Amino acid sequence: MIALRYPLLLLLLVPGLWAAWRASYRWGIPSARPTGRIARVLARALPAILMGLLVLAASGPELRRVLKGRAPVVDFAVVLDGSSSMRALDDGRESRWDAARRLLRTFILRRSDDRFALVLFSAHPVTLSPLSADHARLWGTLRRLNLDSRDDGTAIGSALMTAVRRLSESPARSRVILLLTDGAQNRGRVSPEEAASEARLCGIRIHTVLLGKPGAESLYPLEGGGQAWLKVDTDPETLHRIAAATGGEALAANDPAGLERSLAAIDHLEKTALPVDPPSEGEPLALWVLLAAALVALPLAADLARKRGRPRPSWTGAP
Repeated sequence: MIALRYPLLLLLLVPGLWAAWRASYRWGIPSARPTGRIARVLARALPAILMGLLVLAASGPELRRVLKGRAPVVDFAVVLDGSSSMRALDDGRESRWDAARRLLRTFILRRSDDRFALVLFSAHPVTLSPLSADHARLWGTLRRLNLDSRDDGTAIGSALMTAVRRLSESPARSRVILLLTDGAQNRGRVSPEEAASEARLCGIRIHTVLLGKPGAESLYPLEGGGQAWLKVDTDPETLHRIAAATGGEALAANDPAGLERSLAAIDHLEKTALPVDPPSEGEPLALWVLLAAALVALPLAADLARKRGRPRPSWTGAP
């Protein structure tokens, strides 16, 4: 596909072609009007063609080639809770942490044209991957992650603000933060509401997924062996507020199956987003257009050199 980098410069064609037609080059010998049909046509056409080629070269013609995955339909920032409470076994078999990583992999691989950034948080957020369309690399990063309880806590606001920064410079028309957490904020200086306000100003939606059942105890594996029933404070009202403030959805997942349904719902919602233009790269064609202009100018230059110094004939209307 041929595209122009500076299409507005084509407006110069109107005065340029008018001037070239009005002051057409006088083809033929200086003492007589061109009598041949080709000579008469060329006397009008060559200056106009030369002017058109020069204006076209100035407008920056490019050959556009489609590149898959370079300009995605949606840019996502996945914000994943890495606090120790993610060890909970809601179904008695698979921890929230393992279920989240497994189902995120499916979610990411299902959206082959989108880019993803990955932010892990507990007491502090850490960007594990900037926006990337390399889904295999993202899955490798998720697979190698391990929970570290030395810096435990839940800093939801700080993590969301980090995700907003990762998406703020994105050229995609749809930008989405996907927050997966099982607790209430108890660390960090930025509140979730402040981060949601910043996201709204940047045109970024936030979808939240609350893991675990609010107010209920969950089974946790103990480091020395065995298991215990523990309760973790949750704040579903805050998650609903930050999602609603940005036009997103607040979902809940009591077990891995519920998390899978929540991610499927978000996948369906974001398929309706306004698509961007097809990703492409441009190969400049101005040099070839200038070469064509030079070929057109050669006979004009040669004839002008031949006529140099000769008087202008009376038939041109010169004084």
